[in-house]
Amino acid sequence: MGKKDIRDVLYKILKKNDSVNYKDKKLAFSLLPVPVDVNSSTGLIISFLTSFYLGNDYTKTKMSQITFSPYFSFSNQYVFPLQTYIYTKENKWSFIGDYRYMIYPQFTYGLGEHNIDEEMSTLNYQQWRFYQFVNRKVFGNYRLGLGVLLDNYKNISEESYIEEETDYSKYMNGDFADETSLGIAIQGLYDSRENTINPEQGFYLEADLRINTNGIDGDKWQSLYVDARKYYSFSKEKHKVWASRAFYWSTFGGKPHYLDLPSIGWDREGKTGRGFTKNRYRSNALLYFETEYRTDITANGFIGAVFFTNISSVSKFDTYKFTKWNPAVGTGLRVKWNKQNNNNLVLDFGVSKNDWSLRLGLAENF
Repeated sequence: MGKKDIRDVLYKILKKNDSVNYKDKKLAFSLLPVPVDVNSSTGLIISFLTSFYLGNDYTKTKMSQITFSPYFSFSNQYVFPLQTYIYTKENKWSFIGDYRYMIYPQFTYGLGEHNIDEEMSTLNYQQWRFYQFVNRKVFGNYRLGLGVLLDNYKNISEESYIEEETDYSKYMNGDFADETSLGIAIQGLYDSRENTINPEQGFYLEADLRINTNGIDGDKWQSLYVDARKYYSFSKEKHKVWASRAFYWSTFGGKPHYLDLPSIGWDREGKTGRGFTKNRYRSNALLYFETEYRTDITANGFIGAVFFTNISSVSKFDTYKFTKWNPAVGTGLRVKWNKQNNNNLVLDFGVSKNDWSLRLGLAENF
């Protein structure tokens, strides 16, 4: 049976055609406007995803993608993120970008193992981000590159819910001044995936060493960011994929701003921690493991499902010792949104001890 996506279904309902012809199309575009209630923060997410090829030979050039997913909530969160993965002809150069503007009040729960079940405070701030990596193909799927990473935090304030001093105030020595974090990064990358939106095979490994120019009291600091992902397909006809991810992020050599510390849900793509509120755990080091099974439900691939579990830990603060682990489980629904680039409407629900999350999007979590 031929594969079907949302446009095929709509065309059939409207009795215009049985299927959409994608032959020789180099550009695919997807749009998702949907109201959502995420961790009791009602709002609207509008996700735009565009994929394309810059080379004429699809077998020699990876698919590029641009994602823009503005989010607006009734808890006064406004997020405008733009992410890019651009591959030039025959993958000679690649450009990975993360640009965003955020007005983002968020709950805090404490640092490291000093983590409480109830909210410690609401931290209000505005953020500008400009991350740009440029990589050069070395050989095969191996790449090396450099990055410029800029974060600017403005109008920081805090509303405390506890009697004693909050962890933010203690860590920052009561300083709520604007802060700019500027650094350069050396990046090593291996990527054998054919499709970055919905991978079915291959291995991905990224290692970034960031050298930052300033932190609290002018201290320089560094960070290490390692992301490994493996995909295995059980079938050539149906979508049956086992995917696993291991992620490590730490800071060292100085004192970064509180908002630069590793935190669940704040990896570059914002995809870690299904089952947890974003920012639920924060420390100077984070370790995260996740695995999931992806499968079709219908024979034409229009409806699918995922089953996932993850476990994470942040270190005891100012150490690199991981003693407290936080597991989560969940499941998700998939609706084929565009069979040209194999992207899905993603709806995931995860639960953990005293927490949960609901996520929507147009690309797999990893």
